[in-house]
This record gives sequence, C-alpha cells and structure tokens, in this order.
Amino acid sequence: MAALPKGPAQQHVDMLDKVFGPEYFDHGRLVLTVARDITGMMKVAHKLQAKVNGSLGAVVEVIMEHVKYEWWAKLHETTTTVGLHKGPEVPDCQVTDIPDGIRNHPYKRDHLPTLEALLLWEDATGLTRGHCLYSVSHPEVPSVEQVDSIFAEIEPYFAKRWLVAELRMGLPIQGDLEEVEGVAAEEPGHDEHVGAGVDVTILACHAYGFARGQADGAAPHVRHCQPMAIRAVTDDAGRARACFLPAEVNKVQVAETDLFHGTEVTLPKADLRAIDQGPTVVRITLTPKAVAALTVHVFILPKKLPSAEDTDGIIDWASEDRDALPSATVEATPLKDGSISQKLCHKGKGVFVPEFGGLPEGCVSLVATCPGYQSEEKVVMLLVGANDIYVPLRRVP
Repeated sequence: MAALPKGPAQQHVDMLDKVFGPEYFDHGRLVLTVARDITGMMKVAHKLQAKVNGSLGAVVEVIMEHVKYEWWAKLHETTTTVGLHKGPEVPDCQVTDIPDGIRNHPYKRDHLPTLEALLLWEDATGLTRGHCLYSVSHPEVPSVEQVDSIFAEIEPYFAKRWLVAELRMGLPIQGDLEEVEGVAAEEPGHDEHVGAGVDVTILACHAYGFARGQADGAAPHVRHCQPMAIRAVTDDAGRARACFLPAEVNKVQVAETDLFHGTEVTLPKADLRAIDQGPTVVRITLTPKAVAALTVHVFILPKKLPSAEDTDGIIDWASEDRDALPSATVEATPLKDGSISQKLCHKGKGVFVPEFGGLPEGCVSLVATCPGYQSEEKVVMLLVGANDIYVPLRRVP
C-alpha cells in the first residue's frame, strides 16, 4: 500500500524540525539586513521591525544591520578589476555574533540583498545556529505594501509553543480513604512530590486535511488521522517541558503507574499563552493508588522451631528472638503481566522495605536470598496498611 501524503500540520512540523531539530529554541536574534541607500528600504525595514517586535518580541531580538549598495558596487568593481579576494568578516565590525559558515556576508555576494531576515539561535549544546527566513537581492526592491506578506513568510518559523506540565500528587480516591488499624485517613497537606522519570505525552489533534479536492476522490480513513504525539519526562521537581505545534484541541496525558492512576487534561488552543507571555504551565493533580506498606524480616531459621501449640501450628515470629541476616537480598515482583521486580532496601537488622515506602495493593512474589542459605519464595497478598512478612532462611547443608 502506498504511503499516504502528510497532512499540512505534519509538513509544517517537518519543516521546523529540518531547520531547528527536535530541540527548537527559547530565544533568538533576528538580523534584519537593509540597504539603507536605496530609496524606501529603511521605511520597509522599520515597519517590519515594528511588526516583529509587536508579535514575536518575547522570543526574538531584532538587530538592524545597514549595508550600502554604493559600497558593495565599489568593492565589487575593485575586486573584479584588481583580482583581489574579498576578505573574511571582521567580528568587531559585526552588529552581533555571527559565526563563520552561517552566511555569506552581503558585501561578498554577487548581488547585494536589499532586505534580508537572518534568524540566529543557540542549540542544546550552546552552539550558535542560523537560518535565512527571507531574502531579496538587488535590483529587486520590496515595497511597504509587501511588509505583511514578508512577515507571513517569517511567522511560521515561530509557530511552536512551549508547555510545562507540573505534576503533583493529590489525595487517594474516596474508596481508598479508609482507617487502617485505627490510623485516620490522610489529611490534606500530604506529600505532593512526584519526582523525576514520569512520562508525559502531549497530543496535538490536528486535522489531516479536507475530504474535498482529493485527487482520487477518496478521503483518508479515520485510522490515519492520528494526533501528533510529543513525549517528555519529568525532572526532579516533577516538571515536564516540551515544545509542540498546537492544534485547536490538545491533550496532556500522564500514563498510569503502580503509584498513581493515569489522567488526561484537555487543553484548547485558546487556553495557550500567547508567544509574548512565555510558556504555558499546566498543573496536573494525580490520584494516587492505594499503597500497602511492606516490611520484610529476613532471619536464620532456628534448628529447633518455637512451640506453636497455642496458635494452631502457626509460629508467631514477631514475638520470637530472631538472628537477622543483614547480608540478604529481597526482591518483590507484583503478580501482573509485564511487572518489573523491585529490590527492597535494607534498613538494618535484617529489615527490608520498598524504596518509595510501599507497593500497590495486590499479590506479590517475595524472593529472599543470602549466601550460605537456601533461597525462599513467598507469595503474599498485600493490603492497604502495614504488612509485616517474616522470612526464615534455612542453612545450606
């Protein structure tokens, strides 16, 4: 099956990615080169500068660079007659830092630009990059009436918007707010910290195109009209930052984990901040799952077992003296498809707990190992509240 053509939004994103890469940029410099000795060009440049400052001034600094056609003509004539090379650009004479390789200086070209817009920005490594957004060379001269159309060629390069998703943990759902062994349910003021490593997905629901005007008379099937997905990961402060091309309807999704339920927030384009107001901040409250506190005690199985006549053969290890095994290792694996084992942390005296204080409610397989002792596996049902598990290990014969 032949590949379907890309929709207008995807073509726009591909163009931006080709220029800027996936990182995009926060702030840039727009160098407006204008031939000041050509009649009417300064008026055009100043009007374009005002238009850029009014709409894009928060993310780009406009820097005017004046050149003269008269000087270009003299330099061009001299180098052609004498056969000298035009020298390199002198950094001290530049209006701003423009590293070599980004452009060919206006005076070194075969035709002097009467008006040019060069965008400069720093990439993720701090290296200055550049791209020419608009250029017209002598003898062509743009008019004041063309300023709007010139700006229309520049504006699409600034179409992406930055979004910051701030995640915080809310209270559990009502059904999980139960008293466990006389301990009251958690009050507001609980730990809201989410932390790093949480995946956040931004879905930009762009239209694929229009059914009318299709060359073959058939519109694409709905399964091909998928939203653009932009993924980000939270930092230590629980903030995920991403840049995307906004659609009329956008969604921010946080996938379900063992600690909290998944959620989705709808973000209309009208609710996004304008480019001059900075990044849009979306605060998302996550609903935590019921978490079971787990404490695993690993110790040596005594040669003579304690009496259990009064407890129907069940030994109450909590009330017995135990020889702890601090060199043991305990791993917990939830009995769900695709679950990942978690190594418990040793708190001392053979007591092991989960790194984040608890595990989701449900069945868990516990495997305790220690050099010189036989491994032991227990399958236990964890319930909300305190779960103390005692695992005696038998010495290797």
